Amino acid sequence: MPIAPTRNTTSLLILVAIALFGLIVGYFYYSQALQDQVIPISPIDISADDGLAKFKDLKLDFSVLDGLAFKALRIFGESPVQPGSTGRADPFAPF
Repeated sequence: MPIAPTRNTTSLLILVAIALFGLIVGYFYYSQALQDQVIPISPIDISADDGLAKFKDLKLDFSVLDGLAFKALRIFGESPVQPGSTGRADPFAPF
């Protein structure tokens, strides 16, 4: 009489077969899916002029600080803020 495999051996064999099947299908799916999405990237044109030369004669416009809307701003509350006592001494203590 041939010896029939036990239930644990059969279920382990089925789990291994499902995992192996999933790995094989996943490998073929991702190897084919990624080939269609490859976009050729052409190098950008690099100009010979210096990119920092445009900052040589940089003029900043601070006229917004002279406007009436900026001068009308006021500080509300205390500045700097003084922290008070907050929270519990033992955060893990029961209520």
